[in-house]
Amino acid sequence: MAYNVTLVFWLVSTCAIYAIMLHLYRRANSTPFLHPVVTGSAAIIGLLVWLDVGYESFQSYTTVLSEGLELATVAIAVPLYRERKRLAAVWRPFLLALSAATIINLSLAFLVGWGLKLNDVSLMSVMTKSVTTPVAIGISDLIGGNASLVAVIVISTGIVGAMLGPWLMTRWQIKDPVAIGLALGTLSHGVGTARAFQISPTAGAFAGLSMAICAILTSLILPSLMAGWL
Repeated sequence: MAYNVTLVFWLVSTCAIYAIMLHLYRRANSTPFLHPVVTGSAAIIGLLVWLDVGYESFQSYTTVLSEGLELATVAIAVPLYRERKRLAAVWRPFLLALSAATIINLSLAFLVGWGLKLNDVSLMSVMTKSVTTPVAIGISDLIGGNASLVAVIVISTGIVGAMLGPWLMTRWQIKDPVAIGLALGTLSHGVGTARAFQISPTAGAFAGLSMAICAILTSLILPSLMAGWL
């Protein structure tokens, strides 16, 4: 009985905190640094520390939310199907841009890691920064990265991209939803895709597709590149 009460408490608290932070974010005219993923995560961490609850326990209480995230990812196929005519019209430049973005992502990550003189394990972990977490961890196992470090890098990349990406595109007057979706899905994977859906269904649909294709391309290219490097 006590476990059930605790489980309900953490589920309700997590959802309530996110809803409150999302409301504040919207009231602040979508100020990047008040993104609900950032402020909500900080609030949850503070609550965990205050109540002296470990992350493993929190994760077990909120498993249903994690499973719901998987279903939400699959559900991206629905808005993408609705955009099938637009996709049919732009698939060639879309794939070309996505391939170029994937290569640029990998190149920049490698140059940053090499410039900072990271060891091989850290470098392998940094190289997965723009791939959604489950795929990034799988790739890191193949190329010798550290799963915990990969998770931190990937999630941080997603949060920063979701915070600053829309703001930068607004400053640069990029208004095409396909371009917005491609940028957010490629650079910020799951978090960026969620942010893209807040902008428009079209941007969200193309962000989800970009996230998936980027993961496929990276999983094919990166292990071969790193095998040659090492």
